[in-house]
Amino acid sequence: MSSSDLIRWGGLAAMLSGVVWIAYGLFGLAGANQEESSPLDILIVIAWLLQVVGLVGFHILQKENYGRIGRAGFYTFIVGAPAQALGLLLVLAGSRTLGELLTTVGGLGILVGLVLYGAATLQARVLPRWCGIVLIVSLPLTILLANYGGLLFGLVWLALGYVLWSQRGQAARDASRVS
Repeated sequence: MSSSDLIRWGGLAAMLSGVVWIAYGLFGLAGANQEESSPLDILIVIAWLLQVVGLVGFHILQKENYGRIGRAGFYTFIVGAPAQALGLLLVLAGSRTLGELLTTVGGLGILVGLVLYGAATLQARVLPRWCGIVLIVSLPLTILLANYGGLLFGLVWLALGYVLWSQRGQAARDASRVS
């Protein structure tokens, strides 16, 4: 699979993740997931896993233009998101102690990973500046906004996915110019 295809799939996954976050946020506003752990949390699991694929697309696009900070952010997120997803699944299955530990550790990994990756995105200058800025501030704002946060996070990932999707065509044109 070519880099252009991976970037394309990453953009699609990021946009789909945004849609899932928006759906989760709307269910939250409607009061459908008022419990501490809800079957609707499966949407968060899906969203995080889709975001992993999306971030792989961003990594393929930018990896030559950022250094250790970008790699550290990428790998921290790549470990944190599945850890949190697994933790949520364990909580839903009834294993609260291990599930809550994984959810907490995974959530911290996601937060640190996105902040580092956003800083590296600003440094790489491959994408518009706002992409790096929203990677840095979107999760803290999402946490602060509670039920409305899922909507914000979803809109951010829709926009990021679209930018990544748009870059796919640019990456293909750049590759053909080099040949």
